[in-house]
Amino acid sequence: MEKLKLVVVGNGMAGMRVVEELLKIAPELYDITVFGDEPYPNYNRIMLSPVLANEQTIDDIILNTREWYAENHITLHTNARINKIDRKNRVVYAEDGT
Repeated sequence: MEKLKLVVVGNGMAGMRVVEELLKIAPELYDITVFGDEPYPNYNRIMLSPVLANEQTIDDIILNTREWYAENHITLHTNARINKIDRKNRVVYAEDGT
């Protein structure tokens, strides 16, 4: 059976929590692509203040590493802000042309 395509717009905690749960209950069901407009994979935004205060690094607050995305067969696009969603044709467009 061909996998269903799932595009997640936003690489924040809520969207990635959904992805994590889908991977637990149906890991073979979706071909997952995630778009995030920041340069990092998913990180704990609650812990951003210590990073800004130089008490921690961004790597310290990463929740899902780039390796995690690869291991789970998830295509991750960072620095890619979605600026158009064409629901009829089931296509998303990013500012960077992705």
